[in-house]
Amino acid sequence: MKGLLIALTLACGLAAAQGLEAVKAEPNLERRSDMALAYAGDVLTRLRTDLETKEWPAVAPEIEEFRAAIDLSFAALKSTGKNARRNPKYFKRAELKLRELGRRLRGLQVLLAVDDRPKMDEVIAYVDKLQDELVEMTMGVRK
Repeated sequence: MKGLLIALTLACGLAAAQGLEAVKAEPNLERRSDMALAYAGDVLTRLRTDLETKEWPAVAPEIEEFRAAIDLSFAALKSTGKNARRNPKYFKRAELKLRELGRRLRGLQVLLAVDDRPKMDEVIAYVDKLQDELVEMTMGVRK
């Protein structure tokens, strides 16, 4: 079990270093979702250093890269075809990771200029919406 966890962590780290294309190449959809969220976390880490020195137009592409990573994660989970109520493991992992990423975004928002903060609100709202959808898929009413 520990070996599997270490291997998954290393795979996420390698994919994050190679970019979003390496994440898209992962054939296992659940692992692709985990790797995409790890990549999104790495984008936020890079974003923190960039926000201290750059203006919004310079960091907007990184925000879009972050958004593409969380979209890829969500799409991969939905593409599994699994019922989130019966197999909640990866859905719950994604929900918790999205919650963490939302908190990190709120922390980064403070570093922005006051005029640029509403632009970050859109991204935060989007992350919250995806997290709510994952909760609904996992805990929602049966259809």
